[in-house]
Amino acid sequence: MDNPVSGKIETASGKPTVQKSLVCNFVIAITMVFLGELGIMGALAYFPELSARTVVFLDGAFLVCLLLPLWFFLSYRPMREKTEECNRKQQEVIRQNAFLHAVLDALPFPFYVIDAKDYRVHIINKAAGINVAGDLTCHALSHKSAAPCSGGEHPCPMLEVKRTGKPVILEHLHYNQQGAHRVMEVHGYPIFDEAGNVVQMIESSMDITQRRLAEDALRRSEASLQDFLDNANDLIQILDLKGRFLYVNRAWQMVMGYSENEIGRLTIHDLLHQDSRESTIGLFSTTSKISQAVGHELVFVAKNGKAIIVEGNITTQMEEGAPVAVRGIFRDITKRKQLEEQFLEQKSITEKLIKFSAVPIFVLDKNHLVTNWNKACEKMTGVTAQRVVGTSDHWRPFYPSKRSCLADLVLDGAYDSFPNFYESFDTSTFLHDGVRSEGWFENVGGKDRYIIFDAVPIYNRAKELVAVIETLQDISERKKLEEELGRLATTDALTGLYNRHRFNELLGQEVARARRYHTPLSLIMFDLDYFKNINDTYGHAVGDQVLQEVAKVIRQNVRATDWVGRWGGEEFLVLCPEATEKEAVLTAEKLRGLVESHVFETVDTITISCGVTCFKAPDSVDAFVSRADDGLYRAKEKGRNIVEIV
Repeated sequence: MDNPVSGKIETASGKPTVQKSLVCNFVIAITMVFLGELGIMGALAYFPELSARTVVFLDGAFLVCLLLPLWFFLSYRPMREKTEECNRKQQEVIRQNAFLHAVLDALPFPFYVIDAKDYRVHIINKAAGINVAGDLTCHALSHKSAAPCSGGEHPCPMLEVKRTGKPVILEHLHYNQQGAHRVMEVHGYPIFDEAGNVVQMIESSMDITQRRLAEDALRRSEASLQDFLDNANDLIQILDLKGRFLYVNRAWQMVMGYSENEIGRLTIHDLLHQDSRESTIGLFSTTSKISQAVGHELVFVAKNGKAIIVEGNITTQMEEGAPVAVRGIFRDITKRKQLEEQFLEQKSITEKLIKFSAVPIFVLDKNHLVTNWNKACEKMTGVTAQRVVGTSDHWRPFYPSKRSCLADLVLDGAYDSFPNFYESFDTSTFLHDGVRSEGWFENVGGKDRYIIFDAVPIYNRAKELVAVIETLQDISERKKLEEELGRLATTDALTGLYNRHRFNELLGQEVARARRYHTPLSLIMFDLDYFKNINDTYGHAVGDQVLQEVAKVIRQNVRATDWVGRWGGEEFLVLCPEATEKEAVLTAEKLRGLVESHVFETVDTITISCGVTCFKAPDSVDAFVSRADDGLYRAKEKGRNIVEIV
């Protein structure tokens, strides 16, 4: 049967048919042979001497030479057309194959063409993940096996197609390219030869592993749902629209104490506590008209008469738009309610403890707002709780302008910023995670106070910072006493200058500093000339008065960085850090002149003798002082009221 597409192409192009071409070629060939033969015979007629046998041979030879190009001429065009036709058919086959492979590669599922005899894969698409067509068998590709499948629980599609000769759909176990075991839904379609035998099979497959896992999980969940409900801690119940129990789980039975037979005779209204019955009866009578969950807190009465407080959701089960049952899932919150009441009671006690504590206390929440400001805090600061609670004005009683308090820094976790706000800062010695600062504050509650602040963070169960409690201790009187005791321990009671013990400490510090930094350090030692005569003549009271006045003159006329101390009796020391020997001599001369020119009330005039020395690196403190003492001794020997350098 002619190809209708080829016929249309030939007609459209105007070319002669194959039959007409053959007739024309035959006529041309006969004509050319006849003319050629006439020409050859005519040419041989010019050679009469040739024998008949030679003429026949030459005639045949010339005729063959004529027929060869004639044959080539006459057959070239049909041969070319036939070759072109073969090329066109070959290109069409290639194009159709390329189209077929493109279609197969576009399929989202694996596709194979498998030989029924040797199980080799001849065609495979991209979705299969590997290009091994003609190289591997289907069982090597899908099962990593050297032998064909033998059926069993997951029969081989090829065996089934060969056995039945019909398309099949089977579940089969495959391995993917990563080696994972997958459940595949395989579709097999037979390809027959002319004798009706299955020679190949087209196979397409779909990975249904997840679907099978989901189905298995669903079956397991359905099988375990009843067990789950029976073993759930929540109280689960299902009622019909009249409030009768259709189902209760094991936890419900254990809490309420009713047997299955007793439950069958009860309605929900029999279990509601009388104090909440009126409101909850309305709830269950209207729930059947809605389909959404409603959170509620109810009070049931157990068989033993105990009130059970529950909290949960009530939903309506709908079928075809109509309510058929009411489900309830409740949690027994009786213990939680008791704990909440205890918590509220403890909270009330805690608030009273804070409020009426003798220690000033205030509390900040995480937003830096004051939640507590107790009576003691009101008394210390003069600011009432009414003015400050609910605000962030807790800084006002302590500072002239707004700034962070200790509790604010703890809330912000700004521990690195503490030195910017407080000179004295440390972790609390007895409060966990607490911090402490202290210092003098002006005009707190109308007076200057030395206050110790302790701030402690408060965390909830989730370890989240929710508040900071800050306590205040006013130790002003104790601090004054400590400062006075410190002053008495370091100063001379008569003159108010540093005593010998304290001056020795200062000597050690300044000598160490001079040795470390190579800075000059000078020492002046002086005493009052003929002081014994003053005591003997005027008495020790006048002598003490003279010592006090001399100390006052010296203290008022040295540098702020100089240290002045009473060494003992009428001897005094002036320690001059970073002063050269020359500068110390000038200071000593100045002091000597001021004392000499000063008019004392009873004794009129007093003079002093001075020894001056400069610190030298090998010196110890004792050697340094001893050399100044040597200078004072020499000044005495040279007539007193002079400055001697050593």
